Amino acid sequence: MHTMNFIFKSVLMAFHLLLALILCVVMIILPRNICHILIQYWAKRLLRILRIKITLTGEVLKFLSKDTYLIVSNHISWLDIPVIFSLKLITFVSASEVKTWPIIGILAKISGAIFVDRNRKSSLVEVIQAMNHHFKNEKQSICIFPEGITSNGYQVLPFKSNLFQSAFESNKLLLPLSIKYKENNVLTNRTSFHGSTTLFQSFKRVAKSNLIEVIVDIGHPVKPAQSRKDLSLKLQEAIALKIN
Repeated sequence: MHTMNFIFKSVLMAFHLLLALILCVVMIILPRNICHILIQYWAKRLLRILRIKITLTGEVLKFLSKDTYLIVSNHISWLDIPVIFSLKLITFVSASEVKTWPIIGILAKISGAIFVDRNRKSSLVEVIQAMNHHFKNEKQSICIFPEGITSNGYQVLPFKSNLFQSAFESNKLLLPLSIKYKENNVLTNRTSFHGSTTLFQSFKRVAKSNLIEVIVDIGHPVKPAQSRKDLSLKLQEAIALKIN
């Protein structure tokens, strides 16, 4: 059964990636807002193919409103971004290596993702400036993954506070978002893109599942009133409570 799931979803995924290639060509001439809608459609279809069901809880109305926030999320999988983006058009701060991923990297660039090079300290200053510019000129929230790397899905790793600086400089509320994956109503690491796991290995594990539920919980907005480190610790603890 698991093997049949994998084969069936792999065939559908091949066509879906072909659709992405077509969209990448078409979107060259389209305005950004239309591109965002098309990418969101692609993300939703990806989740349907992989049989990933989203349950959205918490401060849903604040999350879906037109207000802009610095959204702070834990990070488990390459699926986190399509899951969140399928719910709301958001700009992500992503690792620079995502740019090199086939097709996905192109979609990320077109969507307006802000890329951070973890190996270059000066990149952080540039990223914060880009975030501030975005908040000033765009009516769209930004989502960051302050763990810096993906976890195994059972815990929240320590948050790095650097990117929280943008909330202070742009005077934006921070909106905590917790994400966890369940299989047969039990917390699972099937979706985890952790350690030495390759993208294909992760896809294979996900594709073999019958159904995965992803629970996205939105916390209460937080003012950037404390120090960066205190603020990051507060949000880390709040999100960790939702995971455990």
